Amino acid sequence: MSDDLLYTGVVVALLAAAVVLGGKLAKRRHWRLLPMMAALTASVTALTVITGPLGTRSLAVMLAAALWAAVLFSTASLVRHRHSLHATLVSVVGGAIAINAALVAFVMMRFSSTEAPREYALHWLPAMLTGGATDLGAVRSETETPLFVNMSEDASLLPLLMVLLTGFALSYVVRRGALTRTAGVTSSSWAPATSG
Repeated sequence: MSDDLLYTGVVVALLAAAVVLGGKLAKRRHWRLLPMMAALTASVTALTVITGPLGTRSLAVMLAAALWAAVLFSTASLVRHRHSLHATLVSVVGGAIAINAALVAFVMMRFSSTEAPREYALHWLPAMLTGGATDLGAVRSETETPLFVNMSEDASLLPLLMVLLTGFALSYVVRRGALTRTAGVTSSSWAPATSG
């Protein structure tokens, strides 16, 4: 149990660093949303594919990355012109959906419903990321490798990269939107009044 807490703490610390980095870079750089998402998706796909066996796993990684990117892009598009509090709440929900949808798709392509019972799908992310969920419903003998270990090894860096890059991207978009709104308010307040 202490290992699970350690891994969870490390993931939370890395996620916090990614969120802070996204907010800081939003002040210094202006990236368009589509190229940024394309670069993040390519990074996730490339790093995950090269850290594991090629073949059907690579196809599952590409599908998961494409699904993650689509949901994340939709979320980012939805929040970039919203008020900061609303944007933050929608970002958290949309980011969680993007990550979970992608990893569920990955597991469904890699494991049969007998190996990984589908009713435990919401446990798959914590199982792959930190080992925090070990009861995934699969019936295994004492000598077999636990399902969460097989999932973690097969997914490799995919869950961690998705969590970190989701935090980074959505933090960047929310902060960039806030900066743009502030700049718009400031410039309109300094605009000279015109008489009709």
